[in-house]
Amino acid sequence: MLVGLGLIALSVLWPRGPEAPERAETSPRGMFEWDEAAVEDPAAAIQLAERLEIGRWYQEFGGYDGAEAFVAALREAGIEVYALLGATEWGFEADGASFIAALREIVTYNRAHPDQPIAGVMADIEPYTQARFKEDPEGSMALYVSGMEKAYGYAKANELTLITCIARHYDDQGLTEGLERLIAASDEVAVMNYDCGGEVAAIRTEAELSLKHGKRLHCILEFQEVGKHGLTEAKTYRNKGLDAAKAAFEAVDAAYPKLDIVWDYHWSQPIREMLEE
Repeated sequence: MLVGLGLIALSVLWPRGPEAPERAETSPRGMFEWDEAAVEDPAAAIQLAERLEIGRWYQEFGGYDGAEAFVAALREAGIEVYALLGATEWGFEADGASFIAALREIVTYNRAHPDQPIAGVMADIEPYTQARFKEDPEGSMALYVSGMEKAYGYAKANELTLITCIARHYDDQGLTEGLERLIAASDEVAVMNYDCGGEVAAIRTEAELSLKHGKRLHCILEFQEVGKHGLTEAKTYRNKGLDAAKAAFEAVDAAYPKLDIVWDYHWSQPIREMLEE
């Protein structure tokens, strides 16, 4: 009961930004796909997408030669394809050179295949995982944000949607100013939310800043096995199930009614295992 009242209070008191994106009737849903070989089997991707009402597919590509068949098949099924890419070292380039080079490859592909375009990118860069960032968080954040701002300018000039995938703890590190610049330099911001049961509070700062800057917010939930990459029961829905994850997504929707929130699943392999079980 107290949780319900708290969500109502958040909904009532939370301020409206000047350019808040309109909310869709049903929350958009996205799927991460780290297996490059998935490009060779669009039917499998479509089948999984249809089971979970996925409308956005974030695909890691080994290269873009031959990608048009995969993109065309998913687009025909009503699914937008985004390139899933990123490297930690990109987060330490103030000019964003490596990231922009990666974006340039997508622009080249899109110009060659205007009827099967890649909609944009899900940029998973994660510089915070490096010792260099931990030793100098403010200086490292400044480098990261500068590079992302440069890349965002290039993406906008070339009609690519930039979704920035971020950890949810930048504000906890006292890096809220950099976080705000990062969100402003994105079309959409996707937050890895590892707080099972506490998702609403965990992304409050990111939600407020997304509303302030008129950005779409993604809430990403984890489904990999406990123990993998240090995951604990408190950080993944692998054993809790898809219904529990849906309830968590709905709680975020209810808490932030002025935002159009995307429900993102990380990632296809554990999701398929859960559906089989």
